[in-house]
Amino acid sequence: MRRPATNRSADGSASPFPTRPIPRSRASRNPDSRLLPYHSGGAMMDTVQFEKKPFSVGNALKGLFIGMANIIPGVSGGTIAVITGIYDEMVDAFGNFFKSEGGWRRNLFFLTPVIIGVLLGNVALARLIGYLLETAPGPTNFGFIGLILGSTPYLVKRAGMRELKVRHALLFAAGLAVVLWMGLASRPEASPPITEVDLATGALVFGAAFVGSVAMIIPGVSGSFLLLLIGMYSTLQNAFSTLNIPIVILFVVGTLTGVVIVSKGIAALLRNYHGSTYAVVIGLVIGSAIALFPGFAAGAMILVDIGAFAVGAALSLFLGTGMKEKILGARVAESAQ
Repeated sequence: MRRPATNRSADGSASPFPTRPIPRSRASRNPDSRLLPYHSGGAMMDTVQFEKKPFSVGNALKGLFIGMANIIPGVSGGTIAVITGIYDEMVDAFGNFFKSEGGWRRNLFFLTPVIIGVLLGNVALARLIGYLLETAPGPTNFGFIGLILGSTPYLVKRAGMRELKVRHALLFAAGLAVVLWMGLASRPEASPPITEVDLATGALVFGAAFVGSVAMIIPGVSGSFLLLLIGMYSTLQNAFSTLNIPIVILFVVGTLTGVVIVSKGIAALLRNYHGSTYAVVIGLVIGSAIALFPGFAAGAMILVDIGAFAVGAALSLFLGTGMKEKILGARVAESAQ
């Protein structure tokens, strides 16, 4: 069995992005599928082949989790994208929509269910998550901490570092410090939500969505928390819970604009400095778990917290590893020589 050549980025780590086009002879065997490199443990593993379908339930489900995370202050949609194994391809699809291998159609097929899932997560789960955070904040936060920390082994493999260097440790510490600083930052009092759109409020909503979109691309950075800091979180929560269509549309357009612009820079970093970029990512992710820690409950409630943590960690392991095989129906393509 022949293994494809490992692609190395400028910092010596294995990059998941192809450095050369897939040979036509291989691609022509199944024109309705897309061949993606699966990266693990510092080496490029066998090519994983996914059927290209007009709508991927697996990607929609991942988008649902990302959308759910986007509305929770302190939780990053980018972190959930990393946990579910969709991060690198999502960044590449947004940042190189018309340029990446397979063209814009492949990226459109990939992104459409993700975006639908994100919107459904924002709308359908806004009230549920708000209710859980109000009635059971401890177990809810411990569930998210388990979800985040359970992804750590997957992230370390995804980083593809052949050896741990001083710069990796420094970048990890920098990512950790940024999120901890954000977690300690004081939160301003909530401002009344914007419910009607004119030129001024429309520009404000669009700009806030642009800022919040950073969370979908940079793991560990909470878009909802950024909106809290600038006093726009109540507008976001009210718009999605009451289905205020004009404001929802402005949020969506502002978010997509920000995602496309930021993705270009992140895609370049992942391609050229993959290991170093993931060192920062791991710091951001672990920092977000620490920032969410609510303290231990008294008495028997601590068992509920531990149970919620275990459920979150198990879900993270499923999303990061098993989902590819169980939901997407991925199979390893072997070339018999």
